[in-house]
Amino acid sequence: MSDSARPAPIHFGTDGVRGPAGAWPINADGAHLIGRAVADHARLCGPPGQSPRVVVLRDSRASGPALQDALVAGLVAGGAEVLLGGVLPTAAASCLVRDLGLQAGVVLTASHNPWTDNGIKVLAPGGGKLVETAALEARFGSPIPVETEGSVQILDDPAGPWRAAMPRVDLSGRTLLLDAASGAAWAVGPALLESLGARVLRRDPAPDGQNINDGVGAMHPPTPAELAEWGADLALCLDGDADRIVLVDPVSGELDGDDLLWLLARKDPRPVVGTILSNGGLGAALGPRLLRAAVGDRHVAALMAMSGAACGAEPSGHVLFDDGMPTGDGLYSALRVLQAVADEAGRPALPLPVGGWTRWPQAGLNLRFSGPRVSLEAWPSVIACQQSGARPVVRYSGTEAKLRIMVEGQGQGDEAPAAWVDRIAADFQARLAAR
Repeated sequence: MSDSARPAPIHFGTDGVRGPAGAWPINADGAHLIGRAVADHARLCGPPGQSPRVVVLRDSRASGPALQDALVAGLVAGGAEVLLGGVLPTAAASCLVRDLGLQAGVVLTASHNPWTDNGIKVLAPGGGKLVETAALEARFGSPIPVETEGSVQILDDPAGPWRAAMPRVDLSGRTLLLDAASGAAWAVGPALLESLGARVLRRDPAPDGQNINDGVGAMHPPTPAELAEWGADLALCLDGDADRIVLVDPVSGELDGDDLLWLLARKDPRPVVGTILSNGGLGAALGPRLLRAAVGDRHVAALMAMSGAACGAEPSGHVLFDDGMPTGDGLYSALRVLQAVADEAGRPALPLPVGGWTRWPQAGLNLRFSGPRVSLEAWPSVIACQQSGARPVVRYSGTEAKLRIMVEGQGQGDEAPAAWVDRIAADFQARLAAR
């Protein structure tokens, strides 16, 4: 392959690598290289002398099958025994890795991104996301020689461990509107809820490869008025790989990860973990019980383990539990919330009792860019924002070439959060132009 075909080295975050499908490294060459490296990395994580076992799942994107073929070819070339599970949530791969004692898992997904993107996410032994990625990246340029190629097996019931790990909640008599974003949980989600007694209504159309996250799902939840038109007690909205959840209540409206933390903390006195993006109003209501981690579930999980927290969540709807699945799962999280608000007979209280805290104003913006990153140190706009009493959070995405800006504050007019976001964005654009 020519150097021009590889515009940049492959760098993994905790959610792997993500970008436009068909462009390096989210293309056949990149997927094959990553598959080969994952096979080597998995071998080093397993028993000496044994072939590594790796499960591969994907979401419903049109680019998924071809990307999977290339990835599997790389895994097989590296001597791995590949288990194929088809289209399923990310957490289903985590449960398979954990329950079958596999050395790795790979999920092909770009989560909440449009269908034109895709991504490659790697799971470690035990089913959690691969946190320390340097050893995997080191394998990209130095594959381990193998004597024999691996094999491919199609799993009979790949969703079995995921279903078995779900909380048992009495949903009889409840009508739930499920919006799986035409993604990974489109088929398994309704069956799960119906097995618990719910009447399930569908909002998202059947996946066609191009409609994932397209006006549906956690990024586009229904309004309470739409929910009333459906006659549903609650809406459960997932993203493309079903690892995040947004609930819509007919009375309180859209509920994000901050609302879910509040509901989960009602009956458990232990600390809970949010992030630097968690709303200041939640912090005021929970006081010292709310601990803030850096953005990313690896940081949330680390602080949970350190503090003995019962659960942790990002405002986006990624929720983790100290006794839950190895990775976050939207439907699991929704059921745990319904458990937390259940009466003595085990029946969830609906509408959800979310009162008790007041959300502070926030504004945010994501800016895509190209080329090298500019330093985030000592921006006049950020310093001025802080001096005004507002709380700015300016950071780079861990999976994409995007700058993420969030400002929280009580100011009005030129001091409002949205006005500060605009000034910080203009500062960034000017720095890019001067680069």
